Order: sequence, then structure tokens, then C-alpha cells
Amino acid sequence: MPSDIYPTYILIRVNEFDRSPVTPLEEWLRYLRYGVVRLDTMVPGLKEACGTLQYYSMSKEERHAYDEHLNAVMIQNDVLSTAKMEGYEEGRMESLRERARKFKEFDVSVETIAKATGVSVDVIEKL
Repeated sequence: MPSDIYPTYILIRVNEFDRSPVTPLEEWLRYLRYGVVRLDTMVPGLKEACGTLQYYSMSKEERHAYDEHLNAVMIQNDVLSTAKMEGYEEGRMESLRERARKFKEFDVSVETIAKATGVSVDVIEKL
């Protein structure tokens, strides 16, 4: 049979979809016809496809500038997250030193304070 040999083709006439899209297929067709995506779209992959097509429609210089901007944003995010972790660690160490200082006020041995807080003996002796 010819239908077993040849694939089935379905032609969709995009120009006949003039009303507001209701189904995901209609939203895709609207995008393909007009290049417009509704802001509240929930159609899987439509926003990503739109973004990808916008990226590839840029000139080579615009894509390069966009990529450089994204790299700068990623570097800024890395710097901020590193600073946040360092600040957290610094605050944690300050809290442990404060506990060690309070233990020292109660004449607890330096070795016991070091075991309880994790602060080194040298640091405790300098407090």
C-alpha cells in the first residue's frame, strides 16, 4: 500500500488563525505567524523558543555583547556568593571566639575550651 511507504503530511494553514489563541497549538501558531508570545503563556517551551530565536536573530556583534553581559552577570553573582560565604564564616568564627572568651572568664581550661568550641589553643590564649 502507498500509505505504508510514504509518510503522512499534515498542512496547517497559519493564516487562518486570527482569533485569540486558546490551545497550546494555537499559541505556537500565533507565535509562528506574528512572532508574538503572550506574557502569561503556560505553553511548554514557547518562551524558551522565543528567546533562542531572538538570540539567533541578533547580529554577530550584538550576540557577542550579550554573551559578555551574561558573563559579567555570572562573575558578579559568583563574587557576591563568595563574599556572603566568607561573611558567614567570619561571623561563625567570631561567635566561636566569643564563646571561648566567656568560657575563659569562668576559668575553664584552654584545652577544654578548644575541644568545646573548635577554636585553636593559640587563639584562645590570645583572647
